Amino acid sequence: MNIKKRINESKDVSVYKKLLKVLGGYTSNFPATGVTGLFDVSIEQGKKILPSDKQALDILDFVLSDESEPAAVQKLLNLRFSDIPIEHRPISKKANKHEVASWERNGIVSDRVKALVDFENIGKKGKWSDIDGELVTLIDISKED
Repeated sequence: MNIKKRINESKDVSVYKKLLKVLGGYTSNFPATGVTGLFDVSIEQGKKILPSDKQALDILDFVLSDESEPAAVQKLLNLRFSDIPIEHRPISKKANKHEVASWERNGIVSDRVKALVDFENIGKKGKWSDIDGELVTLIDISKED
């Protein structure tokens, strides 16, 4: 197994653990909410509900890293890609313009962070797209160390 694959797999596990911690903590503090169902799906399906895309995992890692579980859940469920800080925002180039990319899975295009996680258990991997569902390539705007 090469080193790059191991790094991506460890990122998957790290983000999945954060997702379980945030959803589980929220569920125990605020029972009888819709988040309980999301937590149950996360437990049943395992880390396969997470996207395999590095940028998508980075966005989820950023959103789930909030110190407050309610704030992290609120961001996960309601935050749009255009509201994410620029260093995490998925930007694509279309013609001579830059635009915020959307996430497409199974013909459904979304601009919300929640769409990155397969809570509906569709089983299909998503991809970055424009608003019409056409595949796009993201521009790498990550900070150089």
